[in-house]
Amino acid sequence: MYLGVDVGGTHTDAVLLDEKGVVSSYKAVTDRSNLLLSMNAAIEEVTKNVKRSEIGNINLSTTLSTNAIVENKLEEVGLIVSSGPGIHPKNYSIGGHFNIIPGSIDHRGKIISGLDEKILRDAVSDSGRKKLRVFAAVTKFSTRNPEHENEIGDSLSGIADFITLGHRMSPRLSFPRRIATSYYNSAVWRIYRDFADSIEKS
Repeated sequence: MYLGVDVGGTHTDAVLLDEKGVVSSYKAVTDRSNLLLSMNAAIEEVTKNVKRSEIGNINLSTTLSTNAIVENKLEEVGLIVSSGPGIHPKNYSIGGHFNIIPGSIDHRGKIISGLDEKILRDAVSDSGRKKLRVFAAVTKFSTRNPEHENEIGDSLSGIADFITLGHRMSPRLSFPRRIATSYYNSAVWRIYRDFADSIEKS
């Protein structure tokens, strides 16, 4: 048998299937403050008349992250970028905590100039004062050389619950896209972590 669970912003749906089709289904109200309760309610109800040992596959989905983006209910992100010459990262500013650190890596991955350590320290200190807990670090050619992104990440390790590094989001060179993707990945991290933790516990 197959168990499917979809956690939405309003309802948590569960369905149980076998080779003949739908065995049972259930819709529970999603309690966003206690996802575990919502998932347990749906799973308990949909499996109450079957042997759970016969369930061979579980399929999971959620729209919680999407809903948070659409509703603009996101955690504040400390975004730190460095581009070098040729493009001004301010054109791609997103969120309320956008920091630009001078430094440059060229398109071949060669370091042209190191990150400005004082400006980086100031950005980290300012983020600490603002009690930011999630961050994203994106540099222009990090897909060719991630050294500057790793340096930014290391500087944040003492205050961060989570850090997205742009080169881990995509191997492509699109600097503006990696800024946006990294920002949103961090902005929904806690929401998705709570979902994943609740699924595991359930």
